[in-house]
Amino acid sequence: MKKTLKYHKLDKIRKKEFANKEFSRALEKLKEVDSNYTKKPLETSFNWNEIAADIKDVKGEWYFVAFQSIGSVNANFDLLSDAKKRAYHKAENHEGLLKYWSGEFNQNQECLSTCIWASRDNAVEASEKCQYTFAKKLANAIMKPMC
Repeated sequence: MKKTLKYHKLDKIRKKEFANKEFSRALEKLKEVDSNYTKKPLETSFNWNEIAADIKDVKGEWYFVAFQSIGSVNANFDLLSDAKKRAYHKAENHEGLLKYWSGEFNQNQECLSTCIWASRDNAVEASEKCQYTFAKKLANAIMKPMC
C-alpha cells in the first residue's frame, strides 16, 4: 500500500513537471495582439488561443500575476525600469517562473508586466524577495493609483 501511494505521488509530480515544461515552451510565443493592451482585458490582449492550441492535451493549473501601472508626471522611468530588470533577473532564477513578459511605458505613461508561475506558492514566495519588494515600493512611490 505504501509503495502504491509513493508511486502515485511521484506520478503526480512528473505529470505536473511535464505540464509546466509544455506550458513554458508554448509561452515562448506569448505576445500582445492589441497595441492598446494596457487598457484592454488580458484575455483579449494576448495570443492565448495560439498558446492554448499548443497545449490542448496538457492538463494543469498555473498562477498568473499582472502588474498594470500608470506613471506620474514626475516619475523616474529609468529608475523604475532598472528595478523591473533586477526583479526579473531574480525571478529568472526562482523556482516556478514559467514566463515573464513586460511591455514598455507607452505615450500615456502606462505599462503592463506579467508573470506566469507554476503555482501560487511560487509566486508568493518570489514576491517576498528583496528585489520584488524594492520594485513594489519604488512603483508605489512614483506611480499614480489605477483607480
